[in-house]
Amino acid sequence: MGMFCSPGLGLAMVFSLVGGWTMGAYGQSLPHTIDDDLAQLERAICLGQWQEAIDITSGLMASEEVSPDYRQELLGVRRQLQVWQTSSLPPQASSSCDRTQSLFITLDQQPTAPEPQPLDWNRALATLANRRPIIELNDDIEPTANLIPAELTANSPELLTAWANPLDTTHGFNVTGGRVNGDQQVYSFLARLGDRVSLELDVTRTYIGGDSQLFVFDQDGRLLTQSDPDSLQASIQDFALPQTDVYFAVVSPQGTLPVVDAHGLITDWQISDGTSFDYTLTLTGVTPYQALLP
Repeated sequence: MGMFCSPGLGLAMVFSLVGGWTMGAYGQSLPHTIDDDLAQLERAICLGQWQEAIDITSGLMASEEVSPDYRQELLGVRRQLQVWQTSSLPPQASSSCDRTQSLFITLDQQPTAPEPQPLDWNRALATLANRRPIIELNDDIEPTANLIPAELTANSPELLTAWANPLDTTHGFNVTGGRVNGDQQVYSFLARLGDRVSLELDVTRTYIGGDSQLFVFDQDGRLLTQSDPDSLQASIQDFALPQTDVYFAVVSPQGTLPVVDAHGLITDWQISDGTSFDYTLTLTGVTPYQALLP
């Protein structure tokens, strides 16, 4: 019936039909399964679950137990449900919903907050690859110390984590500075699959020597890329990151090199004494870490 397609049709008409069916309208006794489906339809409408209501209605229309007259009424109801599903002003709850809503939740009772659950960081990182925000920081902890939660680097090699300083990538970049004295300086940062990272190292003051180099490792300690050893100023340009994860950027003087195994995983550092300089390190091209947060 065309009247069911009107956006202004209220719930009262729909419930009069649904209620009539459940009581065996038109002198027809409904099978128990159909009666259950109609009860589910009432609840779905009261809860505003339009797609579920549409699916239930479609199932009822396909039932051999439903007469042609019932099927015609159901067709009109389904059209109305489709209108409500796309409407910016869904209908107000009907008084008929009072008994239905009570089957689900007491209206004056607030739902109980769920118990906090420990976070599964492996699953969280997998979810990040699908561009879903997942990491939740503890506001009670000083932000710069909590940029990279310890759980994310629990399996990373100590050769990187022992010296790692987390970089704040709130705006998708960071400029930091430091000094090397023959050893390496390590920085950790969180980035997303497909980020194209650039690192620029500028030596601002030389004490002994001054030649610099850059390395990038993944969360497992695998060497992914490094700067050109013949370049006067170390840089890594537009490097595409292979997955959403924690990465380590390492600043070192020429001669201080990572020792890696056949799989490219770091096993040690080869330290070169006698080189010392101040520097600034610029990181760009990463997704702001807040975009990865809920």
